[in-house]
Amino acid sequence: MSKCSNISLDLLIFIDFLLSILLSQDLNIDEINVLGNFLTQIGANLLAKAAQQQNLQSKEELKNQIADMEQQLEKLKKDLC
Repeated sequence: MSKCSNISLDLLIFIDFLLSILLSQDLNIDEINVLGNFLTQIGANLLAKAAQQQNLQSKEELKNQIADMEQQLEKLKKDLC
């Protein structure tokens, strides 16, 4: 996916525009609505997955910070005694 992050926003919008025209070219209104809803659901699922992964990553980083602080606290306790 790192290759996609190098694509400019304008190019992504242009590709999106072309794909929507190509995919809907021979479809009737109902079929376009079904396809649009399907693609929207895929996008929603991807966003939900990314949010969950970000949440798990944040929890892991917080656990690491707590462990580091506990180690620092123990070191300070030893230094005081």
